[in-house]
Amino acid sequence: MKRLGPVLTLAAGAATTVALGALSATTSPPARDAGAAGGPAAVAEATSEASAAPAPSRTAKPVPAKADYAGRVRGNGGLIAVSIRNGKAVGYFCDGRVEAWLRGKAADGKVVLTGPEGASLTAALGGGRATGTLEFGSKEWDFTAPTVKKPSGLYRASAIVRGAKVRAGWIYLADGTRVGLTLVDGAPADVAVPEPGENATVNGEQVDPKDVDEFIEEF
Repeated sequence: MKRLGPVLTLAAGAATTVALGALSATTSPPARDAGAAGGPAAVAEATSEASAAPAPSRTAKPVPAKADYAGRVRGNGGLIAVSIRNGKAVGYFCDGRVEAWLRGKAADGKVVLTGPEGASLTAALGGGRATGTLEFGSKEWDFTAPTVKKPSGLYRASAIVRGAKVRAGWIYLADGTRVGLTLVDGAPADVAVPEPGENATVNGEQVDPKDVDEFIEEF
């Protein structure tokens, strides 16, 4: 019986050691992998990648390098013409009594023009036509102008006739409709709209109309 004493003592010590180890394992906080999914490092990395990602860029809509449009202004009875040459654009509105010359640019699938006395024009380009709005004076009209080919389209004339300054504009549609206005020293003159490609007669003298390619750079 006396020989069992040391053995019991060692057994008791071993049991105590096991119990302490188990208690330590129970009370110690579990280790966290900083790189695990959902951890701070992973969130920071995802946020950094999202911030660095470039925003998608919008592609500008194309415009033709050269195009001529002409059509009717709805609710007005006048005609509108717009021509584009390498991004530069000119426009002309006329109903036979009043007129407006406009200028501006064509870009991103549209044309934006302005003129004197607050005149302005904005049109979307596509489908072989220019569709938009014309503002002139205190009024606003819509229009649709399909593409046209010579001799249809826009013409302009500038000249000095017998000491008077002459300026004229004409629009021709493919169906034969035409309109124009001639100013002599700033006042409307009774001048007939010439046939396409022919000269106008102003105070007995011939005035040569120019097409867009001939006057757009100086306009």
